[in-house]
Amino acid sequence: MKLSLTVEADIINVLALNGGRIAVDIDGMELADLINVVCDNGYSLRVADEPGKLVVEDSLPHAARLNGFQYSTAHITGEDNAIFEHITLQRHDGNNGDWILYTGYGFILRLNARLHPVLELKRLGLSKACRRLVVTLMRSYAIRILNLDALGELLPEFATFDW
Repeated sequence: MKLSLTVEADIINVLALNGGRIAVDIDGMELADLINVVCDNGYSLRVADEPGKLVVEDSLPHAARLNGFQYSTAHITGEDNAIFEHITLQRHDGNNGDWILYTGYGFILRLNARLHPVLELKRLGLSKACRRLVVTLMRSYAIRILNLDALGELLPEFATFDW
């Protein structure tokens, strides 16, 4: 969920929770203004009686959302890049060109398009580092789309390759 708003407040505290959720404690602003902005973006807002409760709920069904991240292609090897390039040259042949897409600066992996995407990556010959990145993000954040981009962010806990 992306929510943009400009607030004028005395104090704003943000706490990161599991699953990409955050808890926000705002002192010195009108609650009605915050509720209006959240509702204008298609979400519903609950005011918590106690800290630690979920405050923002998504009214969309779970199947309507696609969680995804964008990270640097430096997390894949040069061989991984060559395999991805070869796969994306295949045009709608029913093989792998429908779930691994070339963007011009990297690749998009539609992980929800395969029953076992990590096993498919292994079968295609992708490196253990690439598969570790994918499986960790899938397990930790339930992502369905991974954008590997030349200008993407680097993750400090994963290996990087200079190719």
